[in-house]
Amino acid sequence: MSGPPPSADAAPGGLPPGPNELLERVEGLRFLLEQAPTGLVVAEAPGGRIVVFNEEATRILGHPLIPAACGSEGMILSRGHADRAPLEPAEQPLVRALCGEIVRDQTVHHQRDDGTLVRLSMSASPVRSPAGMIVGAIATFVDVTERYAREGKVRARLERLVEERTQQAHDRAAELDRLHASLHAISDGIEERVRQRTAELANHAQYDALTGLPTRVLFDERLERSVASAERYGRALALMVVDLDDFKLMNDTFGREVGDRILREVAQRFRAGLRRSDTLARDGGDEFVVLISEVNDPDDAREIALTLLSALLEPFDVPGNRVLLAASIGVCLYPDGAADAAQLTRRAEAAMAAAKDAGGNGVRVSGSPERFGLDASDLYGQE
Repeated sequence: MSGPPPSADAAPGGLPPGPNELLERVEGLRFLLEQAPTGLVVAEAPGGRIVVFNEEATRILGHPLIPAACGSEGMILSRGHADRAPLEPAEQPLVRALCGEIVRDQTVHHQRDDGTLVRLSMSASPVRSPAGMIVGAIATFVDVTERYAREGKVRARLERLVEERTQQAHDRAAELDRLHASLHAISDGIEERVRQRTAELANHAQYDALTGLPTRVLFDERLERSVASAERYGRALALMVVDLDDFKLMNDTFGREVGDRILREVAQRFRAGLRRSDTLARDGGDEFVVLISEVNDPDDAREIALTLLSALLEPFDVPGNRVLLAASIGVCLYPDGAADAAQLTRRAEAAMAAAKDAGGNGVRVSGSPERFGLDASDLYGQE
C-alpha cells in the first residue's frame, strides 16, 4: 500500500514514531485496502496530513499522493462541483469529514496533472477514538466520468426524443386546428346551404314557381286570418274560385310551354284587375282563387268577377294564331253564404262547378240560382 516514506527514526514497519491510534487501526487492513475497487485516502487530525492511500486513489487522481506538511493542501482531492464551479476549501469532502460531518456520494470534478477532467463520486466520514475524539478522516471515491458520459448521451437522446415528440405533437395539434377550421367552414357552408334551401322550400311552398302568385297553402292562411278579422270587426268578404274553360285542349294543341306562358299572362291580367288589398293565388293547373277582403255590397263581388272575365276578352298570342279563353267563376260571400273559411271554400268550389256545368264562361254565386256573364252589348247582361 502506498504511503509516506519512513523517516530515519521511524518505528519498525515504517510507521511514524510514537503512539498513533489511527495507524494502528488501518495497519491491519493494508492488504484489503489495496484490493478495494475504490480510491481510499486517510488523513490525520487536526491538520489533515494524508497518511494512507491506496493504488486505486493514485490511478483515479492521476498523480501520486504525497503527504503534505501543511494541512489543507493535502486535503484537496477535488477542484470543483459537478457543474465545475470551484470548491471552497471548507467544501472539500475530507475537510468536512475532519470537522465531524459525514459526506455521502458528493459528485465533484477533478483535473489530473495531464489536464484530463474526471468526475468523482466521493464519500467521507470522521474516524473517532474510543473516547469519541476525531483522530482523522477517511475518504473513498470512484471515477464516474464514463457513467456520466453514458448518462449524458442517454439524456441527450431523451431530450431529442422529447423534442421530436413535442414537435410532432405540435404539428398534430396544428393539423387538428386546420382540420377543425376546415370542418367549421364546411359546417358553416352546410348550415348556410340548409338555410338557403329551407328558405327556397318555404318560398316554393308559399309561392307558385310558374306565376309567382301565392300557393293555396299561403292563400288558405290568409283566408283564415281574413275570416277571423271579418268576424271580429263585423265585415264581409268574398271568395272566388276561377277555372279556365277547356285549358287542357290548349296544352294538348300548342304544347305545355305555350300553355305555361299563357297561364303567366292570365295571372298578370287577373292581378291587374284586382285591388292591392285582394289576394290572387294559383291553385295548381288552370285554377285560381281570389280573396276579396272587403265587400260592402254583394254587387261588389259580382263586379270583380265580371272584371276577371273581361280580362280574358283580349286574345292570347300562340304560334301562328290568336286564341280566346273563357273561365267559370264560383263566388261565396261571408258571412251571408258561409259560416267559416272551410265552408266558404267548399261552397265557392261548388258554385264554380255549377257555372262550368251551365256551359262555362260565366259566374255563379253560392246560394243563388242566377248565372251571369259577359254579353257583347252589356257586360252585366243576364243570360
